Amino acid sequence: MATFQYTAYRPGQKKKVVGKIEASNLIEANRHLRSENLVPVQIIEGAAAGRRFSFKRHKVSLPDKIIFTRQLALMIKAGLPLTNALESLAKQTGNDYFREVILQLIKEVKGGRPLSSVLTNYPHVFAEVYVAVVKAGESTGQLAEVLFNLADQQEKQAEIISKVRGALLYPAVILVALIGVVFLIVFFVLPSLQSIFLDFGSDLPLTTRILFSSSTIIRKYYLEFFGGLIALVYLGKWWAGRPTGRMVYDRLKVSVPIFGPLTKKVYMANFSRTMAMLVHASLPILQSIKIVQKTINNELYNKSFEAITTAVENGQSLSKAIDRQEIFPPMVGQLIGLGEESGDLEAVFLEIARFYDSEVDNITRNMASLIEPIMIVIMGLGVGFIVASVLGPIYKLTSAIQ
Repeated sequence: MATFQYTAYRPGQKKKVVGKIEASNLIEANRHLRSENLVPVQIIEGAAAGRRFSFKRHKVSLPDKIIFTRQLALMIKAGLPLTNALESLAKQTGNDYFREVILQLIKEVKGGRPLSSVLTNYPHVFAEVYVAVVKAGESTGQLAEVLFNLADQQEKQAEIISKVRGALLYPAVILVALIGVVFLIVFFVLPSLQSIFLDFGSDLPLTTRILFSSSTIIRKYYLEFFGGLIALVYLGKWWAGRPTGRMVYDRLKVSVPIFGPLTKKVYMANFSRTMAMLVHASLPILQSIKIVQKTINNELYNKSFEAITTAVENGQSLSKAIDRQEIFPPMVGQLIGLGEESGDLEAVFLEIARFYDSEVDNITRNMASLIEPIMIVIMGLGVGFIVASVLGPIYKLTSAIQ
């Protein structure tokens, strides 16, 4: 028997459970935890495992999952047995943690469990939508095809993430530069000017006194100041994790200028593409909605999806249920209605996804030109305040000397 250190959580609860368990191997430890209604996040062999410091990654990146999914689809389509395909992928991956996960998949599949059932042991690696699609592929005998669709969907998701990050890069660089300029002014420029003004004993304007007082306080209590900022950030994160704070934060994400419309379009693109994939995999509409709901991390949309689910359960069509939700653009419900009439919902969802992909592409491409005027105004106000507060007294001082 070996000792395993585990981190897990109970379904429906956010609080993590940490402890130790005795088992003959990792699989047995995993099964024992699940029998106690615990979902393992991490299991490490060794009594002192929780106290070891390691640089080892315990996450699987989206590019890693894309490569895994597409190569697995290619091998299965070529006729390679599932276990052989997984063994080949375990040797190829450069992520040690992902290799351990794949090796566990191989052991379980060799033991007679279907792949979709084994994937549920690793919810932090394979999302529910991934497992559901794989299960549908197994039941219809089209595992390779659904894996190709999964890989395509993941690639589009990675592309959107890359575009959004690229669009945010410009304002982030400007913000860092602005913080750097303020730091230099507060810690190096203002102290020198303040000593000059004090030596001449001149009366300073209110804005100048405020500027110098702020500089003095920040320099004197800089540790407390930066510590307070860090504490404020963590307090904000904690508050955003609470139900009330989460709702406010999620509402802000879809309502702030520029970024709000972008976030909405990203949500619609992900919703439509995932629905198209689930419909293609022959999953029932009701089950598809419940799965998609978990892929959009926003409380406003969660409430809308709950209302849509209830309406569909009561016999209402998906298009009418979506039409009743203000957070969904009217075009989405209308197009879905056309898909219901023609019997080709998958094609309609794909067209909606392409439309919003194009919208996201246009916004991210023009993001710099949209944000630049705002950043210039903010920087201009800041620099103007400093210049007016400093140059005014200097001009007055030089006039008095003359």
